[in-house]
Amino acid sequence: MLQGKYKVYNLCSERLYDASLFEGKVACFPFDDHNCPPIQLVISFCQSAYSWLKEDIENVVVVHCKAGKARTGLMISSLLVYLKFFPTAEESIEYYNQKRCVDGKGLILPSQIRYVKYFERILTYFNGENQPPRSRCMLRGFRLHRCPYWIRPSITVSNHNGVLFSTKKHPRTKELMPEDFWFSAPKKGIMVFALPGEPGLAEVAGDFKIQFHDRQGDFYCWLNTTMMENRVTLNPTDFDDFDKRKLPSPGFQVEIVLVDYSGSQPPKQKPADGSADKKSDADSSTSSSAKDSNAAPVESKKETGSDDKDDVFSDNEAEDGSSKGRKEVSSSGQGGANGAKASETSVAQQEPSAVASGIEKITISGDQGIARAADAISLKTEASSKSGSTKAHPPAVESSSLSEFKAIAADASVFSFGDEDDYESE
Repeated sequence: MLQGKYKVYNLCSERLYDASLFEGKVACFPFDDHNCPPIQLVISFCQSAYSWLKEDIENVVVVHCKAGKARTGLMISSLLVYLKFFPTAEESIEYYNQKRCVDGKGLILPSQIRYVKYFERILTYFNGENQPPRSRCMLRGFRLHRCPYWIRPSITVSNHNGVLFSTKKHPRTKELMPEDFWFSAPKKGIMVFALPGEPGLAEVAGDFKIQFHDRQGDFYCWLNTTMMENRVTLNPTDFDDFDKRKLPSPGFQVEIVLVDYSGSQPPKQKPADGSADKKSDADSSTSSSAKDSNAAPVESKKETGSDDKDDVFSDNEAEDGSSKGRKEVSSSGQGGANGAKASETSVAQQEPSAVASGIEKITISGDQGIARAADAISLKTEASSKSGSTKAHPPAVESSSLSEFKAIAADASVFSFGDEDDYESE
């Protein structure tokens, strides 16, 4: 009927066929069902279809996927905008939906609709040429605004080449439940996920996918770094498959935070690592007693500060005994030294080897040696009782990974993502 005036465009990534069945007039632009193509694939498809159509006024293009609705709708809607049949993506999508489906539900996935709008912007601002992605861009983390207690999802970030990040595989989160790595942000009624002390979750460039796995069902979105700002807030209607969830979530939003990435680690994690190294040095040797005793108060203050802020992250649904156990050990280490000086109180919270280095320092001063020696003996006794009480409560040690994650996450930068103005806001 068409007498060779046709060209078939196959969009299926799951199925190919013999092009000779159609006189060799088959072009493949494959991408997965219920997903978005690389933005460059949309541009290449439109250029190819236009080249074929302009060869002969009778030429036609035949576009199909598996069901001929969503993937086909994305490409045809983009082509109609490219050919200037419609000035906007919204008008093109509306026309396609009316012509393709009786109920008008042909192209309905939010991410696929978003990519038609991306293509419209490329035509408008970049003359139809795909722009290179930003030099380096890091996915910093997420905020869940007005998040009900039943939404505590695990996260997978991927692109067309594979998985970039997964909470189920990352060494710091793979052994934790989602309830344990989402934290309540101070001064905001929101939940936050980030990796404290690390530049971000994954470096992203161009197209990438964020998928949230939840008991009520997965929901996800496709985005493009060139087409978005560093901060994007999405509503439930902006996510694919969110409408399939049974429980309502009024006012729920997801804020996605990107940062320009220079390739360096954030500076706030380094002091914590350094203090940990000093503590391990104090445990293994007492030869440099002056250095160890100076480092001890710094570590003590950090631990006390972490405990003070730890309740910020406690989620009523995810409260566990590990944080309580750690608080009990901390309080027992502080209670017996109320009569001692501030520096000696800090020493008392260290291991017995750190106390021994404190005794060595005390014996150097001659005029107050007797008085301080008596205090040091009491400190050593207190440290011994501390170590004994620690052995008597093994559960606190068993959940040390969770406790450490909470303690590190006490850094306010986790919630502000480096923006103090945002941290102080409502």
